[in-house]
Amino acid sequence: MAQSDDVYDETGVNDSQAYLNDDSQFADDGHTLQVKDGNGDRNIAGESNRDAGEEKTGAGGGEAMIGHGEFFDPDGDGIFSPFDTFNGFRALGYSIILSIFSAMVISTMSYPSLPSGHWLPDPFFRIHVKGLHKAKHGSDSGSFKRDGRFDEERFDEFWDSHTDAPHAEITPFQLYAAVAERRLAYDFYGIFAAIFEWLATWILFGYPSFHFDFKLAFEKIRKLIFGKDRITVDAADWRKLLADTLQKACSGGNVKKEDVKGLYNGMAFYAVMDSQADAGNEWAKSLKRKHEGNPRRYL
Repeated sequence: MAQSDDVYDETGVNDSQAYLNDDSQFADDGHTLQVKDGNGDRNIAGESNRDAGEEKTGAGGGEAMIGHGEFFDPDGDGIFSPFDTFNGFRALGYSIILSIFSAMVISTMSYPSLPSGHWLPDPFFRIHVKGLHKAKHGSDSGSFKRDGRFDEERFDEFWDSHTDAPHAEITPFQLYAAVAERRLAYDFYGIFAAIFEWLATWILFGYPSFHFDFKLAFEKIRKLIFGKDRITVDAADWRKLLADTLQKACSGGNVKKEDVKGLYNGMAFYAVMDSQADAGNEWAKSLKRKHEGNPRRYL
């Protein structure tokens, strides 16, 4: 796919280069557009090269959101129900209460995921895997594009801006700040969905190593309120002191970058399920048997 020469000036500069981050600048088949300069044709180095490579790999590519949902569709019919979601969360090691709550929340994606031409909602709140991209919400990290592709550059930008070097993991407080800072005005569902998703991620990967020193927190708070060195400060300062105290009482609970990336394309689900099955989780064993033969597990 090539653009005509009349969109370039005599210097060979494309006037539309400011819009290189727009998906519409690239061919539907994932190939780069061609531009002409004084030395002949050349490829625009940018998003399309990455997308084309991701499409070929499958994992983490154009089917990232589909892979994210396929874990909950072990029979491979392209649809999963709230009961399938419940089974999936139990196989990942979540409690019964959290699994029921998660199934209820995720079932809200049923209507947006309907195939084109379907207007009536599914009475059973089933979700169509290939339509998951239409359930994309606001106030998120921006790592999923509107068509369900995973954008690694946007994810890296989000991650690096909220973590400390070498940016290998994110702390619970950094994760809270990241979610809070990306809230959009009046986006009530998007904010709730972002909190739910990141909290579920933290419970899965961060909570097992998290420790809170109640004794240390109690002593520090007691000294702040009743100690001889207590000071009178305004409400904002008190909130900062309280946050610092709570942060010092926390240890562990960090989430690794690679684990989060694995959730975006769904590969981490299978690794956790296998681990849970090895640990004796009967839900994981059952779901693992249903997933046998699913080639996505080995990408």
